[in-house]
Amino acid sequence: KMVHRLLKFVQTFTLMFFISSLLVSCATPSVQTTILMPAKQSGMLDAKRVGIESLKGDRNDFMKGKLRSFIADINVQGEPYFTIIDLDRQTILNEQRLSDSAMFSAETATNLGNLEAADTLFGGSYSSNFDQTRTQQDMQYCKTKGENGCTRYATKTVSCYQQVSSVELSLRATNVELGTMSFTKTYSDSSKNSWCENIANDNTASFLLAVVTGPKDPSIMKEKNIKKILADLRRDIAPYAVTYKIRYMKGDKTRFGGVEDAKIAFSLGIEFVNNQRVNRGCELFRKSASLYSGSPAIYHNIGVCSEVEGDFDQALAFYEKADRLTRSPSRIIGDSLARVTKTLSERSTLNSQLRL
Repeated sequence: KMVHRLLKFVQTFTLMFFISSLLVSCATPSVQTTILMPAKQSGMLDAKRVGIESLKGDRNDFMKGKLRSFIADINVQGEPYFTIIDLDRQTILNEQRLSDSAMFSAETATNLGNLEAADTLFGGSYSSNFDQTRTQQDMQYCKTKGENGCTRYATKTVSCYQQVSSVELSLRATNVELGTMSFTKTYSDSSKNSWCENIANDNTASFLLAVVTGPKDPSIMKEKNIKKILADLRRDIAPYAVTYKIRYMKGDKTRFGGVEDAKIAFSLGIEFVNNQRVNRGCELFRKSASLYSGSPAIYHNIGVCSEVEGDFDQALAFYEKADRLTRSPSRIIGDSLARVTKTLSERSTLNSQLRL
């Protein structure tokens, strides 16, 4: 009997392994690549030397300190992107008069810029809130537990709680030289945590049929909110990295024009990229193209290689050639065209922000 069970286990395991292998082999191969994108706020193009004033509602400059450290730690291509300028009291008063005034002269803005040596000043307001509420709920629990599970359920009224943490940062960036707002935006985030009292029966050790989490530290919840809004701010004020998962094409309807060597090279290329050997796979895709020039899959995959290598102009040319060779619209080719077209359209803005 034991041998029979063992054989059955081996058969089941072998079948599961075969199905898993089949699913992996059928999956569309892909590669991940990271691309640098320009800051979303175009008004931050010339921002380099940044000063941060006290925020309204920010007790003991708590959020100002967080903001200062966060901006100082922003790195782009391995180098600090901003220089933090410490503001004295007179600088802050002058900046506030400039920001709050409906009209100001270029001379005033220039004088202010000379005063504190910052080209951009951040200011605004900050608020945080934490609430905990209590309610009563009827919850079901297992009163009697038998050999095969619960045999009797009961209901009991228990106390349930909810914690809500929220943070809001209204930020404005002032271009000191021009005396204009670079941008203004409100960032906010909130999080909730709910739990109920547990029910235990001393005789059966049965527990409440619900997930019990318990209370969370309010300061930890607030830190999580702040981390989220600073991540949003990061994409607004400096170039940021985006990771794309780019799909290869496994084949097409051309059957490689009957050129067996082209088909073999292409298939080997797919096998290599499936095993994270992208460079070797690209060599084989390019070899396949030298043997047969009518396959959209070949040229699309060479386009992926060019995109991963950072040559976006060449990638676009290959994607366009693949698109022209298709007999019907391809979702994969369409996605690749849209992605690299967007990347190229933002190159000039990015180069300006990188001070190239």
